[in-house]
Amino acid sequence: MRTASGPPQHPEARPQPGGAWLSSVPNVSLTVRTWDRFWFRPADPLPLGVIRLFAGAVILYIHLIYSLDLQDLVGREAWQNDRHVSREGRQEAKGPLDYQRNKVKFYPPVYNWEDPGPETEPLAKGMPLWSVWFHVQDPGWVVAVHVCFLIGMFLFTIGFATRVTAVITWVGVITYIHRTLATVFGMDAMMTILAFYLMIAPSGATLSVDRLIARWWARRKGLPEPEGKPLVSANFTLRLMQIHFCFIYMASGLSKLQGPAWWNGNALWGTMANYSFAPMHWPAYLELLRFLSRHRMLWECIMFFGSYFTLFIEISFTFLIWRKSTRWLMIIGAVLLHTGIGLIMGLATFSLCMLCLVLCFVPAETFHRLIDATFGQARSLKGKVLGARHAARKETALAGQA
Repeated sequence: MRTASGPPQHPEARPQPGGAWLSSVPNVSLTVRTWDRFWFRPADPLPLGVIRLFAGAVILYIHLIYSLDLQDLVGREAWQNDRHVSREGRQEAKGPLDYQRNKVKFYPPVYNWEDPGPETEPLAKGMPLWSVWFHVQDPGWVVAVHVCFLIGMFLFTIGFATRVTAVITWVGVITYIHRTLATVFGMDAMMTILAFYLMIAPSGATLSVDRLIARWWARRKGLPEPEGKPLVSANFTLRLMQIHFCFIYMASGLSKLQGPAWWNGNALWGTMANYSFAPMHWPAYLELLRFLSRHRMLWECIMFFGSYFTLFIEISFTFLIWRKSTRWLMIIGAVLLHTGIGLIMGLATFSLCMLCLVLCFVPAETFHRLIDATFGQARSLKGKVLGARHAARKETALAGQA
């Protein structure tokens, strides 16, 4: 468009309704649109359905294993007994940086454990924890509540009443963690992250019993079957999972640089030869360690490559995962890393939870192609089987007529 006293002006160069300051910022329109597209563009919920299937199966498996030592974990006479250790930790624990009652300062002084005195009494004690196992103590009721949680987790896995069973699953995960603080490790943190994001996400929109019921109900009413459409909530939740995963990897990779073992390449050996984690009860694994120890050059190459491969994947993942040219390289690297952690360190459930979280970076088109290929082969096999049965019946009928 041409102005009355000047050269042509592009329409986007005009002042925008947002205010004069907004139009004065270079490329603000492009930046806002990019930010809006990153977080709030409708996305296919299929990846969330896939993550729900695998994560739900892992969560259900972990809590089924809890059944083997259920009374020792959460019962009346559990390892962390509620009447002594657990109750004291929840109600009497004092942190070293508690605000003090009679000293008002911008920065709280360090709590004096040896001689607290009347002026250093903390304002608050204990930890903000809640668990149903703090109240359910009878062995029969412990089993009954545990079975209810297992049923909720199973229904969540198959996607039945997902909005309700997702909340039950998350509450179940949290209530076991808060009761068994003495045994909490990385697996519990990853399990909580997965359960929380799948609870707020439309994880039952695809690959679920809820969708099958909706399609069946539409056919019964003579209505067109509901089609899976992209959802803003699906994209927003996937982005949250992706950003959270990047923070986890970046924090893990940078924290490793604080120790000399990762700089000199010896950290991997400290993991492989650790009796607390490594599968030392496997004769083949012990023989592998002896073989590496007898060949120094091979030992150096594997330790150096393993240590720096871990650092490269964890630190560079945050920057390279967003580029299409390097996305699959990072995904494959993360899969290899956690497969190694599961095999060498014995942290199988932790690795499975991390692999479920990695799936949030896999594009929906990839899942569609895999599902179509799988069901296409299944339909082809079904057609061959039905054809063979029809031919056999025909031959039988001809033989009977003869």
